[in-house]
Amino acid sequence: MSVTRRGVLAAVALAQSNLLGGCFGGGADGTRASSGSTGDSEPTATATPEPTTDAPTATATATPVANAEMAAATANVLSEFEWFEAEYNPAITQFRVQANRVLTVFTELAAAETRTESDVAAVREATTELAEFVQSALVPHFAVDPALRIPDNVYVRDFERGVRRGDRQFQDAAISRAQSFYRRVTTKEYVSNELSRRPVYGPLYDMLVPGGASDRIVALVSEDDDFQTLAHPDIDESTAGDGIDQHTHEFPSGHRVFTHAHSHPTSHPVRDHTNEPRLNELYAYGDDGVALLEDTTSYRERLDDFEPALTGLFEPVKSSGRTTGVTLMFGTANAGWDSSPVYVEAFDSVDAARAATEPTDTIGSEGVVSFAGRKWERVFYDAAGTTIYAYRLRAGSAVVTALPSNVPWERRPEWASGLAGTWLAAE
Repeated sequence: MSVTRRGVLAAVALAQSNLLGGCFGGGADGTRASSGSTGDSEPTATATPEPTTDAPTATATATPVANAEMAAATANVLSEFEWFEAEYNPAITQFRVQANRVLTVFTELAAAETRTESDVAAVREATTELAEFVQSALVPHFAVDPALRIPDNVYVRDFERGVRRGDRQFQDAAISRAQSFYRRVTTKEYVSNELSRRPVYGPLYDMLVPGGASDRIVALVSEDDDFQTLAHPDIDESTAGDGIDQHTHEFPSGHRVFTHAHSHPTSHPVRDHTNEPRLNELYAYGDDGVALLEDTTSYRERLDDFEPALTGLFEPVKSSGRTTGVTLMFGTANAGWDSSPVYVEAFDSVDAARAATEPTDTIGSEGVVSFAGRKWERVFYDAAGTTIYAYRLRAGSAVVTALPSNVPWERRPEWASGLAGTWLAAE
């Protein structure tokens, strides 16, 4: 989904917000009576229409959008994730190509005996092409250095001053600084820190955590587990010095935890940890989707003791008609292991999303409850012979299912805190 499509989806969802019909879009049908004209002119005669045998034309009725504002935000989140999944690699490759073109121009000028206004024009042409690409392809997703997104940047202006003044030494200094800059921005280290795909900083994090919290980590995993990333606040503008290293631990069962962050040595296997999770359990992700791992040994000592107790916690609620499916794990940037699992599905239309949330023989419903500031449906279903309790909410053409557990809703009143500050909470 392109950035343009994301904006369109958001605009459509917001434009239809007046059709909001409650948590699951029931109620108003969206029709509106036409109004007669008013004014001071005298009425004019209206010809009586000729009778017709044609069938009456049906009036199109807009489908109500449930949670319209959240629907727009959800569309943006999914679109941004899909950009990193499908378009990040070609965008970074093209960025490096065009930045190297600018570097080549400055390198050729470094060896030139004379430099003229035509050389200034050549430099500006190369930086303009790069800036236009950066503005369209990278700026929507990253906080990009001004020298990359401004055509007439400091390196161009300094070189131009040197040429205009005929100052060869000034020209050389300007060229040398430009070469250093453009050589640096194409390195792996620069891209890893400033244009990172994992973890992702900037817009994606702000979409997921619009509440402004700067201590959250959100893992996102594609439906087929062929792409995963983390969204995290970049506290010190670099992954190298913020003291919060994001990393994944894999358990002997093959399940992984993402929302875990603290300073650690290069070698940092799971066995180095003593058991930190509360209640002897934690959520993890594996080939079977989200699982609940437990330590049931009589003497708890190492995280290696954790084994899957429940697997495939979201599988029964997944719809075959979805266009997109993303699993999210919300956590906090500390040494703990707490995480809140969420599954988001997108559909081609609001009607398709509504159909996906209709009652079935396999998914039961027990009313609507206020949860994290929104009204969620309480659903329950069977997974591997165990009754799972979860929360479900429809937002436009998306369906969100959150916090599946074998613990009934009534016995976990504080679980909403895991979604606090995220786009899923109305706070």
